[in-house]
Amino acid sequence: MMRKLIILALMGIAMFINAVKAQKVYDFTSVEKQPSYPGGIAKFYEYLGKEIKYPEAAKNNKIQGKVFVSFTIEKNGKLGNVRVTKGLSTETDKEALRVIRNSPDWTPGTLDSKPVRVKYNMNVNFSLTAANTEKKAASKSGIQPEYPGGTTKLYRYLAKNIKYPVQAKKDKVEGKVFLAFNVEQDGTLSDVQVTKGLSRETDAEALRVMKSAPKWNPAIDANGHPVKVKYQMAINFIMS
Repeated sequence: MMRKLIILALMGIAMFINAVKAQKVYDFTSVEKQPSYPGGIAKFYEYLGKEIKYPEAAKNNKIQGKVFVSFTIEKNGKLGNVRVTKGLSTETDKEALRVIRNSPDWTPGTLDSKPVRVKYNMNVNFSLTAANTEKKAASKSGIQPEYPGGTTKLYRYLAKNIKYPVQAKKDKVEGKVFLAFNVEQDGTLSDVQVTKGLSRETDAEALRVMKSAPKWNPAIDANGHPVKVKYQMAINFIMS
């Protein structure tokens, strides 16, 4: 009898562990295949541009800026746990949540060839234009290019991939390498150049890492279409 109870207890523990694993939410960068919107991220931004309606109260109060949101892409592709992580106003926050909650299903992320739940972070831009303020909000919500998952993810990518050049370490070279590049309509980076260098070795390493970067979320114009945009940034080289 005692043996049966022990076996049942172990089975219960195993089932509990499996249930916990099934509910685990993975980071966007930790899965083998990242979740995607049908047609790609550019299509998702087109969807936002078409569906977002600029709240009248926000328009009247000239409220502009970004609503930062996070959500979970479930194993069936539906978006769950949609929430605002950094708001702008009650009305804009509510509108951002509404549109994302109504999003068509995504293609889920996978790990070990099985669909898994993945957390996703993004921002929804609310921008008023001086001309023709009577146009619907979709035509006024241009979106800037962004690394997948936002600036925090970009810094993680840089920290993980940059290798401090041996010669730069020997010479105790520290500082910033300033870069400029184009974020194309499909999110690829092109014409990556150093605009203000630090040393030959650090400049080469900064170029290597950015040229190897994943596709970005492209810029979206006022009409909801992806556009090519020039982007500038700096990469820090600091010896610990």
